[in-house]
Formats: sequence, structure tokens, C-alpha cells
Amino acid sequence: MRKIYLLASFLTASITVLTSCAQLKPHVKPLEAFTPQDLGTKFQDLEYVSKIENFVIILDSSASMQDEYLGVVNHGRPKFAVAKDILTRMNNTLPEIDVKYAFVTFGHGQFKPFETNILHELKKYSRGLLDEAINMSTPPEGSSPAGYGIKDAWNMLLTAGGQKAVIIVSDGEDLIGGPLEKAKDLKEMYGDKACVYTVFVGNTAEGRDALKDIAREASCGFSVTADAVASSEDMADFVEKVFLTTIPRRDVDSDGDGVSDKNDECPDTPKGAIVDSRGCWVVKGVTFDYKKWNIKEEFNSNLSNIVDVLQKNPNLSIRIEGHTDNIASMEYNIELSKKRANAVKNYLVGKGIQESRITTEGFGFKHPIATNDTEEGRAQNRRAELVPIK
Repeated sequence: MRKIYLLASFLTASITVLTSCAQLKPHVKPLEAFTPQDLGTKFQDLEYVSKIENFVIILDSSASMQDEYLGVVNHGRPKFAVAKDILTRMNNTLPEIDVKYAFVTFGHGQFKPFETNILHELKKYSRGLLDEAINMSTPPEGSSPAGYGIKDAWNMLLTAGGQKAVIIVSDGEDLIGGPLEKAKDLKEMYGDKACVYTVFVGNTAEGRDALKDIAREASCGFSVTADAVASSEDMADFVEKVFLTTIPRRDVDSDGDGVSDKNDECPDTPKGAIVDSRGCWVVKGVTFDYKKWNIKEEFNSNLSNIVDVLQKNPNLSIRIEGHTDNIASMEYNIELSKKRANAVKNYLVGKGIQESRITTEGFGFKHPIATNDTEEGRAQNRRAELVPIK
């Protein structure tokens, strides 16, 4: 399709539309629904970080992008609408990463055959800003100076460090401005520090091949079609390959108890349970006097947390484990630790917790959590702990 429209043809078409369809509003087919994948929750023990520091989007806004798209995704919509929708899907899938981005369009009228429009210079990326740029893109008209769009990217990236990505979305038709040469210049300037990714939103094999050649000339990157990245899963894969890499999570806390997995000696504590520095569910703050097992009134508020957790988790059962210091024999301390566990059980039952949900066990001084060489350490060892049983 020609990029330059004659004024007479334009006027004739306009008059025809106005006289024959003045009372009709064209039916606009809505864009297809899209639900992005949440990449932030994809892995439990890994997290995504950006593998690039800067990216530039170059959107084809030339006249041929008015034509209907004959592919699968949003079939029958203008190619320009499909292109913007693909970018929106990418934007909604991309996590909020610490990276800079820029947005360039090309194709702005028959009297501006070599003009591009830089909607955003390199600035900190946010989903809202990119969405704004996509919506600000001017309606398609004019020629396709893709080479000048790549040159804009080349210039903006001059002051940018780190890894870079250039994403070109186009139908590949009648590209001018030497896009292959400009892609080669990009390669010579930045090497593998700048990768070019092309997204084909068109109907012709020639256009698809033109975009493949641009990506190939840059040697770092690849070319895809709009249909190949349209689904939630495929778009997530595209975003991962272009933008992201994974690293081990620094502070994974699978059970949400405030203690990271790497330091958690008691995983799977129920939500809301009070734990100690080991991540173990304890009768927090409740210790027993020497050779005693009674629970002091001052500890009632601490025990109310356990009642609250059990009430919120009616299918949860627990084992209460009693512990002692190492004064006296093991036989004596086993019995003492059982009495301490049972004291906690009796308190919970008295607060309405079913007895069948609670078992007890005494360990004496088999499992100290502090030294028994000091009074302070022995006091910490005179304790009760809780183990969830699912």
C-alpha cells in the first residue's frame, strides 16, 4: 500500500463518507481481553531482576499501519491498534523494575517523510508512564523512516550505561532511512551491550523478513510476530527473555513468620503465630520458675495469641512440648517438662479449645536453646513450645 496519499483522493474519499454515511457511526471492534501473568509470584525461592539498564521502544506510525491486521490476535483491527495492544500487554506483564526507557514513533504525514517523534527521552520506567506514551502515539500516516527511529535510539543510548534493548514494533513495509545500516551502526557502537528485538504486526512475508533482517543485523536479539507473543504465557516468556534474569531470593519467608527460610528452624508455623528468633512457635515470654510448672497471670496475654491462632484455624492441631534446664536428673526433668506442657494445654482448654486438638510431650533438658551455665540461660530453657500438626 502506498505511504503517500494524494490530496484529491483524500478529499474524494472524505466527501463520499460524509454524504453517504453521515448518520452512521462506524462499529469499532473492541480489543481482545488479556490477563497478564504475575511474574513476581512465579518462583518461591527466586526473584526477577532486570538484566538491562535501558530500553527504547520504536513504534511504526506510518500510513500502512492503518490497514486491517489479518493475523490471529485482534484480527480485523488496524495494525496500529494491534501494535499498541501488544505493547500494552508487554507493559502489563513487565514487573516494576529499576530501569530507564524511551519511546519513539516514526511516520507522521506526507510532508514529514523523515520525521520521528520522541515521546519520552530516557527516564525511569514506570508502567504508568509507558502506558501514557502508548496512548499518546499519533494516528498512522506518511512514510516509514525506521532507520531514523533506530538512529534516535543510538543517540539516546550514548549516555546510558549497562545493557540496552531496542524494541521495534512494525509491519515492516517500505521501511526507509537505512534501518539495516542503522542496526549495524548500533552493533558497532555497543556490541552485545545493545540487543534489538523486532515484533512483526503485519500481513506480508516481505515485511516479516525485513524485521528479521534488522534483528539479525544487530546480532543480539531476535524477531517475533504479534501472534507469537499475544497470549499470557507467550508474552511472559517474551518479557523474561528481553528484560529479566533470576537470582535467589534474599529474604524468602515461606510461612510469613518474619524469619527467613534460611534461618527458620521451624517451617510452616501458622499465620499470626508468635515465634522466637529461630522461627519456632513458642509460648512467647512465658518461662517457668525453678522446679515450677504453674503459669503466672502476667503471661495470660501472651497465651491469648495461641488461643487466637487456634480459633482462626479450626482444623489445626498442636503438640505442646515442655522443656527444662539441666538441674537435677533427666528422669525428674522429663516429668517436670510434661507438667509444664500440660499446664499450657489446660489453659487453652479452659479458653474453649477442644482437648482433642492438643497433645503434649516432655523432653526434659534434651533440647536447650541457651547455655545451662548461667541463670539467664537456664531461665530461657525452662519453656514450652508448640508444633503445628496438620
